[in-house]
Amino acid sequence: MICWLNGVLGPIEDARIDPGDRGFLLGDGIFETLLAVDGAVRHGPKHLARLSGASGILGLSVPYPKIEIMAAMLQLLHVNQLRLGRSALRLTLTRGAGARGVAPPAQAACTILLTAVSLPPPPLYMRAIVSSCIRSENSISSRIKSLNYLDNIMARKEAAQRGVDEAVMRNSAGNIASASSANIFVVADGALYTPAIGDGALPGIMRAIVLEAAAGLKIPADEGPLTPDGLKSASEIFLTNALIGVCPLIELDGAPVGTGAMGPVTGKLRLSTNPG
Repeated sequence: MICWLNGVLGPIEDARIDPGDRGFLLGDGIFETLLAVDGAVRHGPKHLARLSGASGILGLSVPYPKIEIMAAMLQLLHVNQLRLGRSALRLTLTRGAGARGVAPPAQAACTILLTAVSLPPPPLYMRAIVSSCIRSENSISSRIKSLNYLDNIMARKEAAQRGVDEAVMRNSAGNIASASSANIFVVADGALYTPAIGDGALPGIMRAIVLEAAAGLKIPADEGPLTPDGLKSASEIFLTNALIGVCPLIELDGAPVGTGAMGPVTGKLRLSTNPG
């Protein structure tokens, strides 16, 4: 595999990241995961805009202009022979190396890494549990794609131990925030509901695209508190992220969601936002 590290293409086994890099030592950084289909990057400008916003929050300086990063993504797909089918691109940005300690250096040379791998078709459906792991809606990490992913990792570990695909995470108030690697939507009485950003939901790219699609399809949608009981009474639940698109959740905590199959609202939104 060829990667793109700090502006240079090369074999991933030869790539070197400083052992003092704060992303490795402290999780001091952010990332974006993007979908490419047949060599074309989906929603690249939206992902780079979110990266720019998150880097501003953390005080990181993206070391290359967006147009150069987009060109590097296309070049990476080409040299890795990923011009057909689905591929996953990962862009990682860290604060770079610094002196020992928590305080960030006054001036830092950020590390930027791009990788690309082949991707299987998205799942037709998922099963999930409501996790015991909490996603704090008051944390900066809930609003950005932070390298500090431990809560999500432990939630997904819990899901795997219980034999399902995903974990739904509550916030500190006990309301639903998101899944471990996806936003969550509920359909009740024909209307769409999803946790607000202030409830701990990541401002997902597909989340925004789905809300826009719902408006175009005249499906009522609301962003606000969503309770665990609201999940139990839902006629449909689906998850969204860049790689799975819109994926129906057919089982939650061992009980079927609705009819236990993809519902009509989920189907319409999946069709209208099909990521390939």
